[in-house]
Amino acid sequence: MAEIETIKKFGSRLDAISRAVQTLFRKHMFLSLILLTIVAGSMFGATVAYQSSLSDEARQVRALADFRPSAVTRVYASDGRTVIGQFAMERRIPIAYSELPPNMKNAIQAIEDSRFYKHIGVDPLGIGRATVKNALAGRTVEGGSTLTQQLTKILFLSPERTFKRKIREAMIALQIERMFSKEQIMEMYCNQIFLGGGAYGVEAGSQYYFGHSVREATLEECAMLAALPKAPSQYSPVLNPNDAKERRNLVLRNMFEEGFIDQATYDAAAAKPIVLNITSTTNTVSPNDSAFGYAVEEIRQSMERQFGTRVTQTEGLQIHSTIDADAQREAVRAVRRGLHAYENRRAKPWRGELPNVAADFKDLGRYWHHDWDDEPIPNTYIFGLVTKASGDTAEVRFGNYTAKLTPANTKLAGKAPGAALKTGDITPFKIQKVDKEAHLIECDLSQVPAVAGALVCIEASTGNIVAMVGGYDFALVKFNNATQAERQTGSAFKPFIYTAAMERGYTPDTVVSGATVSIGGWTPHNYDGSTSSASVPLRVAIAKSLNINAVNTLRSVGVDAGADCVRRFGLPNPMKRVLSSALGATEEPLLHMVSAYSVYPNRGERAEPHLYTRVEDRDGVAKWEWKPTSQRATTAYVAANMVEAMRGVVDAGTATAIRGNRELGKRPLAGKTGTVNDFTDAWFIGYSPSYSCGVWIGYPGSKRPLGEGETGGHAALPMWIDFMEDFLKGKPVEKFPEKPPVDADTKAEQDRRKGEIAAEVRAQVEEAAEDATSDTGIDDVKKAGGVEPDDEIGIPKPRPEKPKDEGEVKSERPRQVNADGKKEKKDEKKAPEKRGKNG
Repeated sequence: MAEIETIKKFGSRLDAISRAVQTLFRKHMFLSLILLTIVAGSMFGATVAYQSSLSDEARQVRALADFRPSAVTRVYASDGRTVIGQFAMERRIPIAYSELPPNMKNAIQAIEDSRFYKHIGVDPLGIGRATVKNALAGRTVEGGSTLTQQLTKILFLSPERTFKRKIREAMIALQIERMFSKEQIMEMYCNQIFLGGGAYGVEAGSQYYFGHSVREATLEECAMLAALPKAPSQYSPVLNPNDAKERRNLVLRNMFEEGFIDQATYDAAAAKPIVLNITSTTNTVSPNDSAFGYAVEEIRQSMERQFGTRVTQTEGLQIHSTIDADAQREAVRAVRRGLHAYENRRAKPWRGELPNVAADFKDLGRYWHHDWDDEPIPNTYIFGLVTKASGDTAEVRFGNYTAKLTPANTKLAGKAPGAALKTGDITPFKIQKVDKEAHLIECDLSQVPAVAGALVCIEASTGNIVAMVGGYDFALVKFNNATQAERQTGSAFKPFIYTAAMERGYTPDTVVSGATVSIGGWTPHNYDGSTSSASVPLRVAIAKSLNINAVNTLRSVGVDAGADCVRRFGLPNPMKRVLSSALGATEEPLLHMVSAYSVYPNRGERAEPHLYTRVEDRDGVAKWEWKPTSQRATTAYVAANMVEAMRGVVDAGTATAIRGNRELGKRPLAGKTGTVNDFTDAWFIGYSPSYSCGVWIGYPGSKRPLGEGETGGHAALPMWIDFMEDFLKGKPVEKFPEKPPVDADTKAEQDRRKGEIAAEVRAQVEEAAEDATSDTGIDDVKKAGGVEPDDEIGIPKPRPEKPKDEGEVKSERPRQVNADGKKEKKDEKKAPEKRGKNG
């Protein structure tokens, strides 16, 4: 009953309130209508707002909160600061609003949207003002779109001009203004706009056009950047400098009228010319056409296999490479000097038909070659641009330096400068003198060598690749001779054979046979053409690079043992199980040969070679890190024995030119030369206690002979000396690790094999004396094994000899050593026979 009474009372009160409201509406009809309109409008607005928040436009705009624009991926040198390469589908370098200079913000506001901080995304006043101006002019002179609408068009819409698209543009702009601050909108705009030259955003644009960050941009440079979004090609300061200046000055004028700058500042800035600083990292087809090009391209391919193309090219990754920037530059210089020294020795004729850039660069002053990124250095080869050529004179530009040529500077061509060259030609020149104050160069005309070369340097204990050169210039030839070319190795392969022998009881003092080998019609010979040599200690055989002794050693240990050793040293191509493999018939890439040699100074372990150690995202958070990977290739005792034996190559063998170098002569070094039949390939791979470095020279893609006498010690070794002298300068003089005690397994093998090895040597000598032959199934490589590398100098150690100019090494024929150990007289020495190719 109580509940019923309560309900009746509540109903009575509602009736009273209803009668009161009706009385109020009758007495105050107008006010009531206003109140109802407000309530209805509020409800309608709330409904529209709620529906808008559920629209596709709202969902798109909300996604902007997590949107990360594509950004340039950068590759850093080992110092963590020097940028050596970059990858990008769009060259974009994001910058925060707080880092934008005031002049940049004001310039954009003045030319694009002077009421940016006053409207809500759509500006009726701006539209009205534009309509009036366009009507008075009789054409479209000003648009009514706000900065927010322009950002909308960049991010979400196509450039079509339809009423439907304009309505959608306005709706999205309103949503952007509702969800983001003005500062965030300005930041997004500054990072999204296209400015030409492949640059997106003001930071990338400033670096492209002016060579520095937008943080350092001057007033007129900010105005130029703000002028470009309207029509990047039409107003490009590179393509149309006059139109560009006119548009830039319009931006400055608007800045003055909006009160951002005063009259004097405007007058001064408008009078200034446009000064560009477009460098090689931005004006070439690829920003990676540089001294670091071969290494950076290897990194790109590896990154895309690891993370995919999209991530590599758009996510703004930071890749920390192992490349030493200074070492890489010196490696390029050393390879170029070595290749030119070869061409000069062989008196290669002038080929002419030079590349010409005049058609692509109407204003040659806009051209920049990556060689000009560094200051010119005497006795180096760099590319120069011919800017004028007539009669007996020609002018050549090297970035900020110039040179004037006379007939004395074009002797290579056998013509006067005007006849040999034409405006726009690009070719290497040898720098003789540099006047830094006057920015003048004295130089001689050269040409790109037809022969190719490669160099790789690895830190033995880590596998870090500190320098990689795959050819003369990455901008010309992308093929990487350090990683992609597989070439016969010649005697550079012998250390693996002798390593297999030492694992089976040999020591550096074990005598190895030099008796004649004749099997199935195949008779290998030494460098001098002899088919036999004395039975000598292993250390002497490797130092003098005696072919017959190497073949006999492989016969003793067996081809299976040799092949197994090669496999453990990480070479990608299995050793052919034939005796000619002792002389380097197997083809291997330079990178893997250098990595294999790093086993010796690294106590028998091979650290996996690699080009980068850490990958970070754009915020600096580690995305991937290198985990040191190594495999034991041989025992520390065997590795130390091989170091001992291979030091003889440098101290008293085929690479004594190293001892004639002031810097390298004081350091413990080891290595091995290599030359292939008919002198088609020349190698030198050597190492210090910390670094393994290798050099190769040959004609790319063919077995064309380099020429008689172009051995590893004559053609490749000078480049190694040139590079290592500069690379090791200033580093501590290190010692190789002490030889450890012989391990139990090797000691047992030595004890077991001691008598057997001596017996094998005797048997081989007796077999040769009887001229015995046997069929081993290697008839398919009948002529393999002819050439023995390098300038073989007898033991004991001769007086060190300094290299000639251009790093050449004096070449001497070795005296023939007969089986009885007697040396032939000089006048009785036989000329080397004509040798066939390795099998």
